[in-house]
Amino acid sequence: MAIDLTTSRRKLPSLMLDRSSYSIFSVLKQAIGKDLTRFSIPVVWNEPLSLLQRLSECLEHSSLLDQAALADTSIERFHLITAFIVSHLSSHLERTSKPFNPLLGETFELKNEKDAPFHFIAEQVSHHPPISAIHARGLNWILTGNTQLGIKFHGTNVAALDEGGWVLRIRKKSSLSRSSSISSFHSCTEEDNQQNQEANDQDNDYEEYTWKSPNAVVHNILFGHMWCEFQGQINLQHMQSNRRAILTIKSHSWFASQATKAAEMFKFSGFIYDGDDKLSAFHGNYGHCYYAIDNLNDVELKTRSCCSAGGHNSMQFNFNTLIAPPCDVILTPSSRLIWHRHLLSMTDEELLSRHHYYYFTLFTMCLNEEIFSTILPPTDCRYRRDIRLLEQGTLEAAAAEKHRLEEQQRAEARTRECEYQPLWFKKNDNNEYIYTGEYEKRKFDHCPNLFSQVSCL
Repeated sequence: MAIDLTTSRRKLPSLMLDRSSYSIFSVLKQAIGKDLTRFSIPVVWNEPLSLLQRLSECLEHSSLLDQAALADTSIERFHLITAFIVSHLSSHLERTSKPFNPLLGETFELKNEKDAPFHFIAEQVSHHPPISAIHARGLNWILTGNTQLGIKFHGTNVAALDEGGWVLRIRKKSSLSRSSSISSFHSCTEEDNQQNQEANDQDNDYEEYTWKSPNAVVHNILFGHMWCEFQGQINLQHMQSNRRAILTIKSHSWFASQATKAAEMFKFSGFIYDGDDKLSAFHGNYGHCYYAIDNLNDVELKTRSCCSAGGHNSMQFNFNTLIAPPCDVILTPSSRLIWHRHLLSMTDEELLSRHHYYYFTLFTMCLNEEIFSTILPPTDCRYRRDIRLLEQGTLEAAAAEKHRLEEQQRAEARTRECEYQPLWFKKNDNNEYIYTGEYEKRKFDHCPNLFSQVSCL
C-alpha cells in the first residue's frame, strides 16, 4: 500500500507483448459510434493496470498541491493547481494501451509516506454507467472525484470523454501549520487520521476548486503509429469567489503544414480571471511544462528563447518514439517556470526501454506491485489475476481470466434485485459519490471475494 520509489521494483516481470500480429479491427468494426466501455477488448490491447490504478497517477506530482497550500498569493495558488492538472495530462500522452475496466465494487488504495505524502482510496461504484469514486488526502488538501468515462470509436480514432468532475479542498494559508500537519500525517493511527479528516471536512478554513477533465483522443487506431492528444478547455473554478483559470488547448488543422502542426501540437495557453478581469496568464506544453506569464503585457510578445527546462518531454507527433525532442515552447519576456516533467530517477537504460514496459514511469511501476506488509480488502486491484497474468506475459491465461470475471459480473448483474450499494462511498442529493471515511477503520470482513471463482456479492 505504501510506496517507496527507492525500494520499489524498477521494471515489470515481463516485456510488453508484440502486437504486430494482432488486429483490433474485428472488434472495433462493430463499435463505430458506440460506447466502447460495453465491449470486451482483447487483452493484448490492455496495459497491466486497472482504471482505478491509472487514476491514482494524478498524484505523481502531488507536491504541486503541497506548494499550492503554502502559496503566498491566490494567483500563485491558481498557477500551482493548474500546473497540477497539466501534470496529470502529461502522464497519458505516451500511453495508448487501455487499462482494465474495474469490476463493480473493485477498490484501490495507495499511500505515500515519504516526500509529498498522500493517501488515495478509490472504488468502482457503478457499472452502467461506469463511475469511479476517488478520495485522496494530502498534508493540507483533500482531492475528490467522480469519473464517468465514455469511450467511443470513430473509424480511425478513439475518443475518451469524462462526464465526471474533480473537487479540490485546500487549506487557506492563514489556517496552516505545516510542521504540525507533517507530524500528524506521519505519526497518527489510521483511526486518528480518519477523525482528523472528518474534522477537516467540517472546518471552514479551506478553499474549494472544481474542474472537469478535457477530452482525450487516440489517433491511428487501425493503421500507423498510435498517438494521443487532448482537446478543448479546462475551467478551474474557485467556488468562494468569481476567480477562475481557463486553460485552452490549442487546436490544429489537418490541412496545415507539417511545420505548423508540430508547432501547435500539445501546446496550451490561458488566463486567470476575476470576473471578466484578467489577473495573470500562463502557457506551455502539456506533455512537458507549465510557465506562468507574470506580466500580462508580455502575452503577445515572443522572445528567441525556447523552453530550457530539460527533463523528459512526452511523445510528440510523428517522431522517433524512443527519443523525445526538446520542448519547443517559445517563451515570453516574463515566462516563469512552475513545473516540468522529468524522470531523473530513471537510468539511461531504463529510459530507453520504457516502450517495452508500456511507457510506465517508476511511480506507475509500483502501482500493481504485490503488497505483503499491509492488510488490504479482497476487492483491491492487486488481487486481480488477469492483470497479474498480463504483467507476467501469460496472454492466453490472462484472456481466459478476464473473460471469466466479465461473465461473472454479468451473471451477478442479472440476479441483483436492488441497486448496488458501494462499501466506502455514499451517493448524496446531487448524485455524487462522497467518501464515508469507513475504509480507514480497516474492517474488511464484510468485503466480497470479488475476484474468486465464487463471488460473494
